[in-house]
Amino acid sequence: MSQSARIYAEMAKREGFEVLAIDAFADIDTLAAAEKVWRLPALCKQLNAADAKALINKLDAWQPDFVLVGSGFEANAEYYASLYKRYALPGNAPEVIEQVKNPFWLKAHCVRHRVVTPEVVSQAPQNGRWLYKIAGQSGGAHVRDWNKASALNAANGYWQAFQSGLPVGALFVVSKNSITLIGVHALKQRPGMYTYAGASRLHDEKLTQAMQELLDLVVPDSGLVGINSLDAIWQDGRLHVLEINPRLSASMRLYAELPLIQTQLSSCQGMEILELNVYKTHASHCIAYAKQTLEINQAELPTWLEDRPENRTIERGEPICSLYAEGPSKDAVQQILQDKKTQLEKLWGIYVCEHIEFNIH
Repeated sequence: MSQSARIYAEMAKREGFEVLAIDAFADIDTLAAAEKVWRLPALCKQLNAADAKALINKLDAWQPDFVLVGSGFEANAEYYASLYKRYALPGNAPEVIEQVKNPFWLKAHCVRHRVVTPEVVSQAPQNGRWLYKIAGQSGGAHVRDWNKASALNAANGYWQAFQSGLPVGALFVVSKNSITLIGVHALKQRPGMYTYAGASRLHDEKLTQAMQELLDLVVPDSGLVGINSLDAIWQDGRLHVLEINPRLSASMRLYAELPLIQTQLSSCQGMEILELNVYKTHASHCIAYAKQTLEINQAELPTWLEDRPENRTIERGEPICSLYAEGPSKDAVQQILQDKKTQLEKLWGIYVCEHIEFNIH
């Protein structure tokens, strides 16, 4: 269950599980991977009482053995807590999620462990470059550059000092006796925005070592279990922690051949996990967004596209689909992605593709 459940559904099916999926899109690939799919568009925004009741009714009817949760509940903590009590939900306890997603707790936690992290304040700053964020959100769409003229205000809004450098993420798993770094990747953002637009595997030994050392400092007394991700800025050989995402992550696409669903179940049940292989190849996952309203015909969607929508209208700013490539080098991966874009230009036409943001960078 996630805003987009496709990658989790495909991984679970590959690992031998019978899959029931709930997400906001119910795209072609999710329908192919799951035995049953239920579309809940409200996962991309704030759930209301009617949404939550419908969700509970659906899960009660399905009677799943486990409920795995990705994005979509950061702004719906109350309903996540209800699910956690009602079902076998391998994941972080509600109180841990509330704590970790509190930017002021995370700042104090990092300072306590001598980990570098940008300043955060609850009142509008008067000087310097700052980002305005809303606590408990995900995906970066809520992040804005701040200036004193900005008309931004929310009950749970806060300001975080801007930190220059390379946005990076870490996918890791907390199990019985270990904190295992699954991989480190560069985070892609939409041009001129902070919205998540994909990720690319990184093979920087210094960065990987720094990330493992950072996790060894901040994770042990955080209460985290299972698979989580951490966002940071890599600048001049130092990591600056931005936030922790205490849930399954879209970056799992880069490590999809690993048994991560079973890893989630085992780690959250206090069991030892299987050894996870380290990827040596390069890979990139790119989310394509619509620059204007587009009509999508599924007959014109190549099978190598991912998150393929059914016939429907894609509104401006919405995700259309995803592209993925893997190869022996970063340049090889970029060339594969460019070749796929060229194929789409031939299939859909240059005009249509000019109105699609492919995020191949």
